[in-house]
Amino acid sequence: MTILTYKLLLGVFGSSFIAFFSYVYQLLTKSGVFALIMIGTLVCGFGSWPTWVLLILLFGSSSCISFFKKVAALDGKDTISKKDAQRDGWQILANGLPAVVSLVLFYYTDNPLFMIGYVSAIAGATADTWASEIGILSTSPPLSILTFKPIPSGLSGGVSLLGTFASILGSLMILITFWLFHDPDITFTTNLVLVPVVCGFAHSLTDSFLGAAFQVKYRCSICDQVTERNVHHQQPATKISGIFWLNNDWVNFISGCFTVLLSWLLISL
Repeated sequence: MTILTYKLLLGVFGSSFIAFFSYVYQLLTKSGVFALIMIGTLVCGFGSWPTWVLLILLFGSSSCISFFKKVAALDGKDTISKKDAQRDGWQILANGLPAVVSLVLFYYTDNPLFMIGYVSAIAGATADTWASEIGILSTSPPLSILTFKPIPSGLSGGVSLLGTFASILGSLMILITFWLFHDPDITFTTNLVLVPVVCGFAHSLTDSFLGAAFQVKYRCSICDQVTERNVHHQQPATKISGIFWLNNDWVNFISGCFTVLLSWLLISL
């Protein structure tokens, strides 16, 4: 058996262990469990233990925030966004696949550009997740990234000072961790240090822009509230804007792909 096979098997066992306890504590759905095992296996197989740590930080930190909100009875505040606190398979794949593709390219080419693409994608997903999960706790209503007018808390496309600060902290956490545990064969330059943070913040802004401009939104026939749920108060909601197939998972995936491509471009300059 090759080293890759051993690492893939280790990834299966390690990610299965994490996914099991995440499911027990209702942080993942059944589809989320399988998606996390798949992403974790690929990262462990094609990456190194520092890349595995970054992935754990992404999903672990977001799960901890969700768990804290649940314990503090703060998770019931959002009835607008499509998803609840339990992450499903599409959410895991949307946040993880762009990073995995860049990591696999690094495995076969040994080009640091692709490793930075992986780090940038993880930083971006972390920044966006922290902005969404923490930003919704802001006492001030978020502002639309397009019109700068107040919009309901939890609706995609909104930005707030708390969410922006959280997104910067999230991307910095990933960068600092990578810097502490990086492969010694990678020589750090100014670009390698700055690009993941810049791309992480750009990911968050791109996600907000796509969410405001193109993500599908509905209006509830019962409470007249704008929502991302096609069913609200157990009644079908009416589509009022956006592309019908472009939900938050697709927005996250597109933002992740953009982040990886942006990091490659900035490193190449």
